[in-house]
Amino acid sequence: MAQVTNTEFLYKSQLQKMEWTFANVSTKKYTHALHLYPARMHPEIAKQIIEKYSKDKTDVVLDPFMGSGGVLLEAMMHGNQSIGIDINPFATLLSNVKTTPIHKDLNPILTGILSNSSRDYLNKEYHLECLPNKLDVENWYKPDTIKILSILKHNVFEIRDEDVRDFFKICFSLTVRKSSYQRNGAWKIHRISDSDKIEFNPQPMDMFKQIAENNITKMTGMVNAMPKGKAHILLGDSRDITGNLEKINNNILQDKKVHLVVTSPPYGDHGTTVAYGQFSKHSSLWLELPKEKALTVDSVGLGGQYKTGGDLGSVMLNTTLDKVRKNDIELTKNKKPCRTEAVYSFFYDLDKCLNEISQNLVPKKSYCCFVVANRTVRRVVIPTDLITIELGMKYGFNVDKIIHRNIPNKSMPSKNAPENVTKKTGKTMTRESIIIMKY
Repeated sequence: MAQVTNTEFLYKSQLQKMEWTFANVSTKKYTHALHLYPARMHPEIAKQIIEKYSKDKTDVVLDPFMGSGGVLLEAMMHGNQSIGIDINPFATLLSNVKTTPIHKDLNPILTGILSNSSRDYLNKEYHLECLPNKLDVENWYKPDTIKILSILKHNVFEIRDEDVRDFFKICFSLTVRKSSYQRNGAWKIHRISDSDKIEFNPQPMDMFKQIAENNITKMTGMVNAMPKGKAHILLGDSRDITGNLEKINNNILQDKKVHLVVTSPPYGDHGTTVAYGQFSKHSSLWLELPKEKALTVDSVGLGGQYKTGGDLGSVMLNTTLDKVRKNDIELTKNKKPCRTEAVYSFFYDLDKCLNEISQNLVPKKSYCCFVVANRTVRRVVIPTDLITIELGMKYGFNVDKIIHRNIPNKSMPSKNAPENVTKKTGKTMTRESIIIMKY
């Protein structure tokens, strides 16, 4: 029998046998589903954590890995101020739209966009100057689709009201994605096959209309729910939370600190897990988001830059790295034994984030909730939950409880073949751990 470490004992003793799958709870309420976004936290997790651990409406909720802004929206609905940080410009745009109530009727504006776009198309007034730089559009869209998208973009960008313009930018972004040769079921950039291209016949104008109508309904539902809180969106690095919070009005923060962290960090480095930058690349270029930041999301995110260094203070991490290092050599026959560095680099950066979080929580009054999944690298399961706990303990975090939940309706297979070796497969992530820590 394997020896049980103190951390493993703590983990098992705090494990809660609760049903948090939420398979029958909608993930599309309010503005949660305005646009596709990979690996979103289930809104019900954020809702229940905020309701339990933020009993005072003056509590400030922080999500340092904001993504599409779901935590912030749930905090708003609970009546809290919230702050979200993300390194991805597309994530900040989407989160801002999702958490900004628009009280005016958007239907006449949609009618105007469609009317002007139809007129331009009939008059052959294409707006090819609106095509994105650094994107070979001919390889991603049919010729007529390119013309229509240029027209739609022009008319969306002509909207004067910034909040309304951003709302329709998100509608346009989803149209761009669905009308391209990109495989919609994949988060990384992959084209559909040549044979599928022949049958592919998108109707961007109709697509935009349907997407916008659906999103207007969602926005109306959010506005009618009358959220009492407000979200504050920051484009920044979670390894410098202190610097980011300095941009926030001091009237919001108590001693420049927050009270509750609810977040779901990346599963690992973006290159080998969820490539957030690849997912949003085409949309970011079409929407003219800051190119340098949009095109470097995956390389500057957690684990994006390889680090070599010393012990991070986690016994479980050191044990895991030894196993990965061994399989680096055995499974690849010394061709590319670099996955050990990738795993270490991710946790090196995650450790920095935990340190930053600890410095920005109100002492003895705060909680931190991490939703993580244990991925497999070189056929070794990486116990991200245990490693996170051990790293957190260095900075004064104490585990309150751990909850396991199965991930329903996953958009990835339960097994894969990471080394492309015949008859050798590995498990993908089918379960999450919700780690709740006191500070």
